[in-house]
Amino acid sequence: MMASLDCEVIMTKKLILEFALKNWKTITIVFLCLALALKSRYDYHLMQKAYQIQSDSVQAQIEGLKEIHKQEIQKKQLLMESHLESIAVIEQEYEDARKELEELKLNKTKEYTRKYRDDKQQLIKDIENKFGVEYVP
Repeated sequence: MMASLDCEVIMTKKLILEFALKNWKTITIVFLCLALALKSRYDYHLMQKAYQIQSDSVQAQIEGLKEIHKQEIQKKQLLMESHLESIAVIEQEYEDARKELEELKLNKTKEYTRKYRDDKQQLIKDIENKFGVEYVP
């Protein structure tokens, strides 16, 4: 019984070997197609992974740019507030200087009006000295 079993195994091996030798091209093509399918699947998986990594990287860059943009807006807002404060100070100084000038103008007008009424000769001398002209009556 053992001998017949060994004989059957040997015959089966012989048949498989004959089949393999007879159809080696077909068997090779099947194994190559299988290898190609597995390689394609592996490559597709790698491309998906690379795409996901690139997508995550782009998303991180976008978030970084949004943060930088937010900081720039805050800086611009602070700068704008600083400029507005400076403008307010300048406007206040301008208003003070304008009032001072108005008072000076009013005082000079009063002084020249008084000199015109009381001391015309002194007014003439002041005008001659100030403008470098000579009074001719």
